[in-house]
Amino acid sequence: MNMRMAGGMMGLWLLSSAVAAETLDARLQWLQRVALGTPVSGVIAEVAAVPGLRVQKGGVLLRLDTRPLQARVSGLEAERSARVADRDEARRERDRTQELYERTLLADHDLELAKIALASAEAAFKTTEARLTQARWELEHSQIRAPFDAWVVRRNAEPGQTVISNLQAKPLVVVARAGVMLARAEVDAGRVASLTPGQAVSVSVAGQSYRGRLQRIALEPGDDGRYAVDVRFDTGGQLLRAGLPARIELP
Repeated sequence: MNMRMAGGMMGLWLLSSAVAAETLDARLQWLQRVALGTPVSGVIAEVAAVPGLRVQKGGVLLRLDTRPLQARVSGLEAERSARVADRDEARRERDRTQELYERTLLADHDLELAKIALASAEAAFKTTEARLTQARWELEHSQIRAPFDAWVVRRNAEPGQTVISNLQAKPLVVVARAGVMLARAEVDAGRVASLTPGQAVSVSVAGQSYRGRLQRIALEPGDDGRYAVDVRFDTGGQLLRAGLPARIELP
């Protein structure tokens, strides 16, 4: 192979590499954005959520006044104790009646009444137990906690505000997952075949470069005939806002 041919092949390789590499204009998106509310009605006692604040998973964002809920739980716990005593007494009475019946000292009717009384006591106990379980669940869900490490995006609640769970039109708090974001761009149909989910790419935001991976490649084109691609990348703990411009460096 002469030098001229070798040089021509090298130039062709460089040209094909330059064509393969591509930089895409993109916009940042939240990886996960969640609107939060409470299934329990009540009066808001505390709102710890502040837009722009980073919160840890499990951190309390909002809390209702729990006094009415706690009072209901306490009342049902006392009622449960009484139902347990009634059930145990009915069980002892049934056993005593059964013994006397077997000794032919009581009639069938007496034994049947004792069994009915025990069944009624057991049913009353189960009903109270179910109401207590529901009351404890409502008490537990009287506060909103962060489902993951997150940024508080929006707050639609204030202390003293009354929450009616089945009439709440707006979410009380909106959060977005912290630490990870998406860069969304579009590619031509001819470029889609060369892309693979999980492929390593680079994302640049405001002059800062981040390592990412292709997470999603659309199966259908948009109205302009191009395909949406999403790149997931770790922000390294930095706050990046949805909607910011970014650039994706495809290999």
